[in-house]
Amino acid sequence: MPGSGEQQQQQVASEGVVGGERCYMFPDTRTAVLRGHTRSASHGAAALPFGLQSRTAASPHEELGSSGSIASRPSALKKGHQRAFSHGQIEPGSSGLTRGHARVGSRTEFILPPGHRDEPPPPRPRADSVHFKPGHSRQASRSESIYTLRNQPPPKWTDKMFFWRRRPEDDTARKVRVVVPNHTVPAGTPAKQHPNHVYPGNEVRTTKYTMLSFLPKNLFEQFHRVANLYFLFIVLLNWFPAINAFGKEIAMIPVAFVLGVTAVKDAFEDRRRHNSDKRINNSTCRVYNSVQERYVKTLWKNLRAGDLVHLSNNEFIPADVLVLRTSDEHGLCYIDTCNLDGETNLKQRNVIRGFAEKQSTFEASQFRSNIEVDPPTTKIYRFHGTVVHESGERVPVGTDNLLLRECVLKNTDFVEGMVVYAGHETKAMLNNGGPRYKRSQLERAMNRDVVWCVVILVVLCIIGAIGCKLWLASFTSPDFLPPFITNYYSPSYEAVLTFWTYVIILQVMIPLSLYVTIEMTKILQVFHIHNDPHLYDEERKKRVECRALNITEELGQVQYIFSDKTGTLTENKMIFRRCTIDGIDYNHPPIAEMQNLRPGVATPIHPNARLQDEIQALERGMRLSTDSNLSSRTLKSTHEQRVQEFFILLALCNTVVVAKHPHHDSMNASGVIESPSVITVEVQSNSSAPTTTATKYSRLNESRSVTPSPTSSTRPRLLELSGGQSSLSPICSSSESTPLGTPSPKPVRRLANLLRVVRPGGKHGSSPAVTPSPSGEKKPIYEAESPDELALVDAAYTYNCRLLKRVASTALILVPGEGMVEYELVQVLPFDSSRKSMSVVVRHPVTKQLTLYTKGADSSILSQLAPTDDPAMQQFIFNTQQHLNAYARQGLRVLVMAKRNLSEAEFDAWHVLHKEAEMMHDHERRIRESFCRLETNLILLGATGIEDRLQDGVPETIAALIEAGIVVWVLTGDKQETAINIAYSAKLFSPQMELLKLAARSKDAAESTITAYLQDIERQLPRGSNLTSNPLASLADLPPHYPKRALVVDGKTLTYILDQRSNLKKPFLTLTRFCSSVLCCRATPLQKAYIVKVVKEILKVRTLAIGDGANDVSMIQTADIGVGISGQEGMQAVMASDFALSRFKYLERFLLVHGHWCYDRLARMVLYFLYKNATFVFLIFWYQIYCGFSGAVMMDQMYLMLYNLVFTSLPPIAIGVYDQDAPADLLLSKPALYKQGRLGSVYKPHSFWLTMADSLYQSIVMFFITAAAYSDSTVDIWEFGTSLTSTCMFVNLLHVAVEIKSWTIIHILSMACSIVGFYCFAFVYNSFCVSCFGLPSTYWVIYKTLGNSVYWFTTVVASVLALLPRFVIKVLRSSLAPNDVTKSLLEHRNIRRGEEFLVAWSSNTSSSSVLRSNESRQKTLKPGSQLPEVIA
Repeated sequence: MPGSGEQQQQQVASEGVVGGERCYMFPDTRTAVLRGHTRSASHGAAALPFGLQSRTAASPHEELGSSGSIASRPSALKKGHQRAFSHGQIEPGSSGLTRGHARVGSRTEFILPPGHRDEPPPPRPRADSVHFKPGHSRQASRSESIYTLRNQPPPKWTDKMFFWRRRPEDDTARKVRVVVPNHTVPAGTPAKQHPNHVYPGNEVRTTKYTMLSFLPKNLFEQFHRVANLYFLFIVLLNWFPAINAFGKEIAMIPVAFVLGVTAVKDAFEDRRRHNSDKRINNSTCRVYNSVQERYVKTLWKNLRAGDLVHLSNNEFIPADVLVLRTSDEHGLCYIDTCNLDGETNLKQRNVIRGFAEKQSTFEASQFRSNIEVDPPTTKIYRFHGTVVHESGERVPVGTDNLLLRECVLKNTDFVEGMVVYAGHETKAMLNNGGPRYKRSQLERAMNRDVVWCVVILVVLCIIGAIGCKLWLASFTSPDFLPPFITNYYSPSYEAVLTFWTYVIILQVMIPLSLYVTIEMTKILQVFHIHNDPHLYDEERKKRVECRALNITEELGQVQYIFSDKTGTLTENKMIFRRCTIDGIDYNHPPIAEMQNLRPGVATPIHPNARLQDEIQALERGMRLSTDSNLSSRTLKSTHEQRVQEFFILLALCNTVVVAKHPHHDSMNASGVIESPSVITVEVQSNSSAPTTTATKYSRLNESRSVTPSPTSSTRPRLLELSGGQSSLSPICSSSESTPLGTPSPKPVRRLANLLRVVRPGGKHGSSPAVTPSPSGEKKPIYEAESPDELALVDAAYTYNCRLLKRVASTALILVPGEGMVEYELVQVLPFDSSRKSMSVVVRHPVTKQLTLYTKGADSSILSQLAPTDDPAMQQFIFNTQQHLNAYARQGLRVLVMAKRNLSEAEFDAWHVLHKEAEMMHDHERRIRESFCRLETNLILLGATGIEDRLQDGVPETIAALIEAGIVVWVLTGDKQETAINIAYSAKLFSPQMELLKLAARSKDAAESTITAYLQDIERQLPRGSNLTSNPLASLADLPPHYPKRALVVDGKTLTYILDQRSNLKKPFLTLTRFCSSVLCCRATPLQKAYIVKVVKEILKVRTLAIGDGANDVSMIQTADIGVGISGQEGMQAVMASDFALSRFKYLERFLLVHGHWCYDRLARMVLYFLYKNATFVFLIFWYQIYCGFSGAVMMDQMYLMLYNLVFTSLPPIAIGVYDQDAPADLLLSKPALYKQGRLGSVYKPHSFWLTMADSLYQSIVMFFITAAAYSDSTVDIWEFGTSLTSTCMFVNLLHVAVEIKSWTIIHILSMACSIVGFYCFAFVYNSFCVSCFGLPSTYWVIYKTLGNSVYWFTTVVASVLALLPRFVIKVLRSSLAPNDVTKSLLEHRNIRRGEEFLVAWSSNTSSSSVLRSNESRQKTLKPGSQLPEVIA
């Protein structure tokens, strides 16, 4: 039918179909834009039609599907979850496909974004008119910041106001900056005419203020608080003569005090930031100077984009630098990115393409190429640019060519490069975030109660205004006007003025100083948590780090914990435990002595005896072949070949760096080239501890020209081996990647030359790369990008397959059965989390055979094995799968090893297509697909099982957290069997728990499984409970005999559950509420974050997320509390967290002790603060009954203003910082006591009203008892007011005494300082201030008041009667219905008293027994004999 093909093609394109599978479209509200959501062609960037583009990218040997998709590796994605053009947009105006938003590298399918709906797309234009545009992509590397869920920040109000100054978003996004080498610009060029003048300098400033901007900016920030604005309004209101209640100066005291304290704190913090900036900016580096034609010493702050810098080994990188030259002949260098992303392993960087051959001839003055780069972004491992040479040639550059600021140059003599980003445009500064400020649940409740305080204040003011009007209306006679009113108009007018007067005099009802007190209290709490000796890690020398200063009380209210597994629950000490080769399992029992090993370092292993015998047989075969002039390969069996190639793969398929020769740079720190005779080497003995810098950017103590070395020759530093046996000692490591040693003054030939020997009878007469193993070698020091790689290389070394040298193009290894072999590294296929594999293509130096060695996850490798009909191979694969399942059940991390022999034609054909993929704009996806095409038709070699042991204290910690009522979720990317085994070991699961598993492969299957589990739960519940339909149901609502359950769910099932259209989230969360713990396997980083988000929002619970890697960042930032483990996966999780711990076991004390204390202290402190303010306000209000509601006050204005700010300010802080309702050992022994904070039982919504009722009662008792005591006396208003003030203070302090749970010297001092401070101020103020600030005189009032016996009687009686109800209720509650903490505390005290009694009784009875024994013996002795001495 004519046109049917075209119509079908348009239909396929409109529905986003790849390989016949339908994709989801995402509507755009701005324009009629289509969005696909597929993975086969992320960001579509080639200006080619669909069919042509697919055919161009596909291999000639591959077939095309109906839609033109590449028939490569089978996708793990099911229908509805495959992505061909990730969010690709087709604009009607341009008929082009705009780059959208792709996410790659997830371990399972990526979850759909919230709010996704499937809508019919508009008709798509013809395929032959479609072209691609650049856009935005994300690569899920292990340490990239894309794991963070970023929300687009709202536009600033300045941008909204000055809208004409805004640039179009598309223009700024597509802008490309050109950086010109500064030495090519004439020296006298004006600054504004310099081509790089638009780019900022390298000086950084993290301070918020300057000397001029501090006062206005700080006040502007403080007045963002509504409470501060309210009190500013009160101050301004008091300046109106008609309604002023206080002196103008006195009214400013509260606001000035609060603003001043906050300003001092802000200034102190900003001063610390200024000192840090100054230290960093004054660091030095070497910059090329065109006038002097050499590198000169320059401060970091004077560095600019376009400068050429010279860096030496162990030197910090001052800016983002593009590598042009290195000391390595292949143009390689290594950096330590620990200060940036926390990764502790070295990263390899290369010079730009075409410069590797010019390393020996490169001159800085001759470099005149411009560099085009993208605008600066926060993505650490995302960089694109182009070097434009004078000839017009354009060379692309990427992340592998960029050195980032704050990294350290390692294992490289020197590097020269050009600055492309400086100062605040560097990725380090763009990712630099300060402390995080969150609002806790207690703070939200407090703000709600402050609003109620405002309501109470308004009600009191209205009542006072009405009373004023009624009192004034009683004066009906025009001849008799109300007294004390000069300008009387009408009762209504006076009532309005009185209303505002009441607002002024009752302002204390709004607790302005409460915010300052809470802030100071939390700072002190953080200080004590940081200095807790029980949370100090002696091994790592680390303490608890509190990055968020305002959510300490939230630690005591955690209900859900979401934890990563690897590195968080485990030690990251990789132990090579098992391996299977040719279907045979080889066990390696662990070594007990591993306490002194550094995490991240491969542990020593016991070699398997059988495997050792097989390796020795290979060695004997090599010697036999050498003696008989036969090829060793002809004598090896199939099993021996697989054993040999298995260990060759372990030694070659990695990114391990071997320690090199002494690093020295002929250029010193000032840029002067020194002669070799001047160069000296500073030696540090191996026994000495490595020195650490005092600060991050302090300069090195040794000369810049020479760095410590690992060896005495150009050969790597080695450890002695005894008798040729495999070394069982751990790999030596130090804090520096360059080990220390003593260099040898004698020149030594290269290792490859030393190993060249002539093989008799060889085909070529001699082999430059194959030699027998030299005797007496030592073990090299390895640096790997992951502990797994280190463990594998170390295991290979144990079995005499030793990696001795590795450069960009070759790797020298000692092969069992062949001797020294220098393999050519033809192609390295790096690991990514999408393929879940890593490969290397090598060429054997003798046979010239190309071999692809691959290692990766079982799900990736086993599916790519070549089909076979050989029964032996099928049995081999079956046995390997059985061993993998057994390894997983033991909790081991499994990797499968395979290979593929390649012909030159096959590799050349693949290499041509791979080079084309590298040149395309969407090269990342194309390269990944190219790797997948090569990693097919594999031949299985074996598999490994590596143990990552649990950290000390993890099982006990998780058990305590579950006992505390906290629901623990573990989110991991491991296999289900491995994760379940770890869960049992960590006591996340117990044998008594019923294990529920969700492993569905469709949405319907997931729904039916969840429904079946919920129905089964409901059948076991009491009739009529209907708890499964209640979204807030939990384990607390279940009967005691209810069986405990645990849930296991895999990543594919999570994909269906978290889909917006599946409506499975609420049933799934309902199921989880009936489980004590949940385990999510094969979860992606963004799935982790989305799970936390869903649980937090739907269940309305307080969540805590804890992790140690970059893939945990999004989860940590999504949770209410984020905790980072400063482990071996880096510091990126720590930098994104609110709190940082060194080990998971410290979480128990961190939450159960400090969290419990912080919540209990702050809750009681806030209630007390509201109580004392309200009591003071009610006293003033009761006086209005006696003064005609005129707004007069009976207290001196200084007392009124200083009462809350000074006189009663210390006791609340003492409660909030030092009070303990239970000792730490009791809270740890009974984790169930954490329920008090988890349920928020201390500060409930009705607690505020009970506190207000108590304040109302106490104010009535104090006021009317005092009024009755002075009713028939001639006391004046000031003496009456002074008596009330002091009585109120005593009642408030006695109230504190009732509330204090544990008395310390600090509590006593706070109360004593309050009393002494009040009376000292009163004596001084009433003695010298006759007429101060225009206030009414209260001269000598305090003396007269204290001399009256009625004052003392009133104070005692009012205090007793005011506190009697609270005291009685507290006693009755503790005796008749004590809470869990009180019960446990009483039991704890009784046990301690019993132990003390037993100890005393035991010592007393022992003494009495000795005495009685001596007396009896004395009676039996003959007269004149003496009693022997009793030695105590």
